[in-house]
Amino acid sequence: MSADKKDPQDSLHHHVVTLDVCGPLSVFVQGDLDKQRDGPVFLTLHDVGHSYLAWVNFVNTPEMEAVRRRSLFLHVVLPGQEPGSPPDLPASFNFPTMQNLGLNMVTVLDQLRVQQVVVLGEGAGANIGTRFAMCHPARCHGVVAINCSAGSSMGRFLDRLKDRLKKYGGREMNEKNVWRFAEAYKKRVEILTQLNEKLRVDILLIAGTKSKSVGETETMHRQLKPGICSMIKIEDVYDVLKEATAKTAEAILLFCQGLSLMPTLQVKKISRQGSTNSTGSNEGSSRKLSMEELDAPNVRRLSLTAA
Repeated sequence: MSADKKDPQDSLHHHVVTLDVCGPLSVFVQGDLDKQRDGPVFLTLHDVGHSYLAWVNFVNTPEMEAVRRRSLFLHVVLPGQEPGSPPDLPASFNFPTMQNLGLNMVTVLDQLRVQQVVVLGEGAGANIGTRFAMCHPARCHGVVAINCSAGSSMGRFLDRLKDRLKKYGGREMNEKNVWRFAEAYKKRVEILTQLNEKLRVDILLIAGTKSKSVGETETMHRQLKPGICSMIKIEDVYDVLKEATAKTAEAILLFCQGLSLMPTLQVKKISRQGSTNSTGSNEGSSRKLSMEELDAPNVRRLSLTAA
């Protein structure tokens, strides 16, 4: 492991961790590793077509300020997915499977000497993070999975990726490397039928209702046994990290407080515009909560925290 330079983004320190499954992997640490490794620690995993900066930008928002000051973040860069047009992955490089990435992500914790984390994952990163939690429940407090799928590929993902790259112009990513990641994600083996048996930590599922993943998120929620899973659907958004920052930040904090992390931290009031569907896995159907209801501490804890 090395920590030889500081990233241009404020307060990020670059470490290189070698995984057996893929070789050197960049991890950008946000916070003081020496002083905060025993406190609340988040492991972030980005989606295909995004970089670790998607999570850095979210963490740096005003809505996350209180959590950011009290926590350590480990932002993982998946192979070849650095921003700024990194070199092409070698032709001989075998992009690891989602299962192998989830299994081997524990090496990041071991080399940085972190005992337990809360996983924050989006899309493919949420799939990898869920696999990590299934493989290493003792190292994981819980999982926040955004726009997640636990099933096998339905063949629609690559079309959505094309649209995403057109939208952002591929300006910060090496598109060849992005497609290598996308192909590996497309070939993933489903874990939906294994969730009840192997997932032993709490999980919060968050989806924007405009996301194509919302149906798959609902399927995961139905599959999981009562008490372990909660689901939030945020109305009229696709990218919840950008379009519903306040609601997502609040949900993450409340989920953590249900895990006995940051119990005294005050929740920042969210905007009263829009609406949120919140469902616990022990409820028969979802109901829409008003912002007034979400402001009530007992409703928050019932709705957003596993029993």
